[in-house]
Amino acid sequence: MNSTNSKDANKQKERPVYFPQVEEALSLWVTNALAAELTINTDILREKAKYFAQQLEVYNFSVSNDWINKFKKHHNLKEYIKWGEAKSTPLETLDKERGILREIIKDYDLNDIFNCDETELYWNLEPSKTLAQGLLSGTKKSKKQVTLLFTCNATGTEKSLFIHKYQNP
Repeated sequence: MNSTNSKDANKQKERPVYFPQVEEALSLWVTNALAAELTINTDILREKAKYFAQQLEVYNFSVSNDWINKFKKHHNLKEYIKWGEAKSTPLETLDKERGILREIIKDYDLNDIFNCDETELYWNLEPSKTLAQGLLSGTKKSKKQVTLLFTCNATGTEKSLFIHKYQNP
């Protein structure tokens, strides 16, 4: 029986870092970019890695998919979709704005106070990814859409609107 400590058995093997100067520079850049709430994707990461390799005169460096994937895994970077507009709201004025809104709506019936937001639904759009055994050519993407206006009144008794250029899409 192996006398290995159970903690050691569960610990992941430490992998060597290839091109540590590039990784360190890119890691610092990512930290600063995330702190500044900049949008980063794999293509930007790849270009920054190339830039740092050039600046650091690391000439045998190639930004392979494997290197990028290991960098993202090592630094716990995953792709996320940015949702909504919450970051556009100035939180420091929120209480003041709520007070103003309460003053405006105080004389209205709750059935007549609405909130709404719109979004588009591309109902005829094919998925952009497919399973295949080789490269496939794509087709022009459909722009057929319906606009959905999600509404609700303060009592929740009204139905949402449906806007489209055809009576029966």
